[in-house]
Amino acid sequence: MLKRAVIARNLHKWLGLFVGLQILIWLASGLYMVVVDIDFIHGDSLVKNMQQAIKIPTSPTLSINDLKTNYPEAKQIGLQAVMGKTFYTVSTAEDRYLFDPHNGQLVSPLSEDTAKEIAIYHFNGKARIVRATLIESDPPMEIQTRRLPLWRIDFDDRYSTSFYIDPYSGALATRRHQFWRIFDFLWMLHIMDYQERADAHNNLLKVAQITGLIFAISGVWLLVYSFPGRRSKKRQNMGETNP
Repeated sequence: MLKRAVIARNLHKWLGLFVGLQILIWLASGLYMVVVDIDFIHGDSLVKNMQQAIKIPTSPTLSINDLKTNYPEAKQIGLQAVMGKTFYTVSTAEDRYLFDPHNGQLVSPLSEDTAKEIAIYHFNGKARIVRATLIESDPPMEIQTRRLPLWRIDFDDRYSTSFYIDPYSGALATRRHQFWRIFDFLWMLHIMDYQERADAHNNLLKVAQITGLIFAISGVWLLVYSFPGRRSKKRQNMGETNP
């Protein structure tokens, strides 16, 4: 019986050294995820004017049929509202285009000044813009696999907010802020995917979970040998074997 208790104690000790830090990370990151409101993490309170009415152009210089003729390879032709104004969008396998239906002009890709105007139009605050960067390659992890290029517009607010504007559609592709970045970092630690931060079924996480489960079971096993009745019985057996 004593030998089993020693085995349980040693198993629990070494497993604790191996998985204990990760258990603390799971608890700390999980606490952040449940305490901080998920809608705030998504940045819902930082944006406005996301629902824009699309108005069918009346007497346009450029028509849908013109676009079909000019771009027979187009996969999609539609309408897009940008700052309350309606534009035509054309998407092909390789490119995207934004046209002003009233004068027929191609307005994409959008300039830095226009991207800033769109960001201000959607920003629910009064902070000034401190930086505008056109990201064409090597995107930061926070925009993951979103299609490039994108304008990154950084605001000087207390959340270090960044808006990402699509220069070919004028759409607000996504928004990020400091609390989202903390969430993303903790999510990486939580699921133990240190590259893509998206695979919650990776092998490293599975090994850690199995090890953690064995750690918990060994703790219960060790607890059995700490009950008073168990200790008394053990001392009684030792007394019988030692005259």
